[in-house]
Amino acid sequence: MSVREDAILEIGLEPRECECCGSRDAELVFSSHSIVKRAFSMWRFPMNVAVCRICGFCFVSPGPKPEDLAQYHAEGLSGYKAIGLPYTIEPRLEVLARYSAPSGVFAEVGGDQAGEFHQRLSGLFGRIIDVEISEDTTAQFRSVHDLPEESVDVIAHYDVLEHIGQVRPFLASCHRALKPGGVMVCETPDMRLYPRNLVLLEFEHTNHFSVTTLAAIAGQLGLELIEVGHLCSRTYGMVNVFRKTAVPAARPLANPIERLDALACLRGGMEQIRRNELQMAALRERMTGLSRRGKRITVWAVTDLLRRLLDGYELPSTAVIVDADPRRESHLADLGLAVRQPKDCLDHLGDSELLVICAPRYGLQILEAVTRDTGKTFARSDVVMLGSGPSGEALI
Repeated sequence: MSVREDAILEIGLEPRECECCGSRDAELVFSSHSIVKRAFSMWRFPMNVAVCRICGFCFVSPGPKPEDLAQYHAEGLSGYKAIGLPYTIEPRLEVLARYSAPSGVFAEVGGDQAGEFHQRLSGLFGRIIDVEISEDTTAQFRSVHDLPEESVDVIAHYDVLEHIGQVRPFLASCHRALKPGGVMVCETPDMRLYPRNLVLLEFEHTNHFSVTTLAAIAGQLGLELIEVGHLCSRTYGMVNVFRKTAVPAARPLANPIERLDALACLRGGMEQIRRNELQMAALRERMTGLSRRGKRITVWAVTDLLRRLLDGYELPSTAVIVDADPRRESHLADLGLAVRQPKDCLDHLGDSELLVICAPRYGLQILEAVTRDTGKTFARSDVVMLGSGPSGEALI
């Protein structure tokens, strides 16, 4: 299906130096792009993943222009939580319990709309602050740069830093906001796991961290690594805890081993993407065959995986696209496709021969909702969960 190019805003690009060592010598490894609907506009988001030839830090270069990226994120929609959360709260609480300040201040940056997670923090901190750029939320602050100096005991950001176009100013503002000896908790995807998942397809990610490169960048801003964990709120991530210090670390020297490892991780991620494309090709053939026999198909969730499935493919007439989030009803209008609420097409859902789930993190919740609302339990062979592994685990 074609997209009306004149209706799409383009993320502008500009050269970007390595924020770990300052080099401009980066090797381009992987390029892609995605089309995405935000609150008000359609955007084309290009992605050019490169590896610094000096220190091995992996980032996008050329990267998004700051003004375009700020507008893009300001148009973001808060997460729709009626189906469930895309993360697990307990691992976060376990880490924060070790750094609790019952009379102190906790600030979360990029936490979306405050909900259950913040409610469960009430016994660990005296005050909780939201910092969220999305205008679809009711946060107290729109930017980490607005936090008062030395006002926070613990600052946390979960799956945020990989989205930041300029890492060093962001971390400098975290350092500035922390009280002396204060703590920063940071979860990001772990690029060492890319050969086992599809996180490389996350087009919004402008940085791809290992413990080594993240610690090197943060250390230069006066944030000393004091704890590393690999059991965190998302299966593909890592958690790193830093303490504010008065003396910043020096810039790292050349690290050829880190560079070789980064290249291997990216190649492993690219192989996962190739396998995903093969799965999509087989799925298109299956959907076309079912439609020719008049069989109904339900495709659940408007995501980037769905757009990749529809790229160059005409959706069969017997297929219906649904999404539980009512704000997404127009998100495929550029393709001439309607997005319906599941509750409005229960008969179609119940009669479907195939259920395609394009949001693997919510796969179990979606299957439970289908059984609850239609009384139908799909056979495993009649469910295709895009972006999942052989055992059904979410890869993105």
